[in-house]
Amino acid sequence: MRHLAIILLALTLFLTGTVAADTGEFEQLIKKKGPAAREVLEKPTLYRVAKIDGLPCTADGFEFLLDRPRLSVALARKLDPGLDEYRIEVRPDGSYHLDDGGPLAGDMEIISRQPGKRVYYLSGGWKFIWGIRFNGRMVLVPEYHENKTGAGKGVCRSVNATARGYMKIDSSLVGTVARLMAKLFPGKVDARIARFSGSVRKVAIAISEDPVKVYRVLRETKGVPPEEVEEYRKVFIRK
Repeated sequence: MRHLAIILLALTLFLTGTVAADTGEFEQLIKKKGPAAREVLEKPTLYRVAKIDGLPCTADGFEFLLDRPRLSVALARKLDPGLDEYRIEVRPDGSYHLDDGGPLAGDMEIISRQPGKRVYYLSGGWKFIWGIRFNGRMVLVPEYHENKTGAGKGVCRSVNATARGYMKIDSSLVGTVARLMAKLFPGKVDARIARFSGSVRKVAIAISEDPVKVYRVLRETKGVPPEEVEEYRKVFIRK
């Protein structure tokens, strides 16, 4: 569900490998953020692609959760208590501040929103191990599409989602260390991504199986705006 997937996967990007982006895809981002964004795309320190296939939901349902991160992350935390407790603040300009109360904190801005795709620009820091702190910028591109099988009342829908992340570490020294850390600890990186991906799937399954039960959970969950809970009811609970 990325905005659940979007936010959750964004928080995992200790990435391996470097792949320059086609900047023609990001004209709006470069126009708005300038050379800082262009550098991330043309000379990323780190790069990753994460995929979640077969989510039991529609594209509209996925998009609903994608665009309501406070609701999505709070619900994921309820369904998966092992998930880190992320706090999300929505600012008047529509950007987000993310903080897990520990090693990770940063800001996320929505650059473009279109059916099946979002582009985000993030900046912030992550305290890793041995006192190492990563400061940098990231361009995150979640994309998703709906699959349909069957026909009529027997039609089944699911969503496949992919997130591309381009990260630039501000210090060249830290960037070298970042690559080394990613190579030395791939299991740690993959485990974190798998944990977030698992939470995304749990949210999708819970809504698919019993949207009314999820509605009741949301009504009792702190930090979820009442207006978003009501919007959930209108989207997922049909009379």
